[in-house]
Amino acid sequence: MKSLVAEHGIAWPRNAENLKKIRQDIGKKTGVYVLTHGGMPMYVGKGQIAKRVKGHARPGSSKSGYWDHFSWFVLGNSQFESHLEVILLRSLPFYVRSLNKQTGSLGRKNRIRPVPDCRPDWIKLPRLVHKRKKKKKNKK
Repeated sequence: MKSLVAEHGIAWPRNAENLKKIRQDIGKKTGVYVLTHGGMPMYVGKGQIAKRVKGHARPGSSKSGYWDHFSWFVLGNSQFESHLEVILLRSLPFYVRSLNKQTGSLGRKNRIRPVPDCRPDWIKLPRLVHKRKKKKKNKK
């Protein structure tokens, strides 16, 4: 069975060396890419990855000033590119995907509407730091 993702690169820093390297490594392969600023996704796109990412890095590009890292995914089966792009777009909050002009569609016939009461239960979040190890006391 083929893997969904055939090749990928995660959080490559935006610099001339990496923009050249992606062209050498994957050439004209197509797939899905994500432009990020820090760790925050700013734009999701699909197409010829190296060409599109390099185009978004040009000084005149409308997205040029909004990203500093990129991730890319060449899919094992290119028929799923549009679906993966839509899934990524739909998983982002609306204010993050503002650089994308379209949101994509997963189709209406398989859509399940949410239940009428759409308020989530309040959940206390756990501490997101490591617990300190207790020092052992020396017995003398």
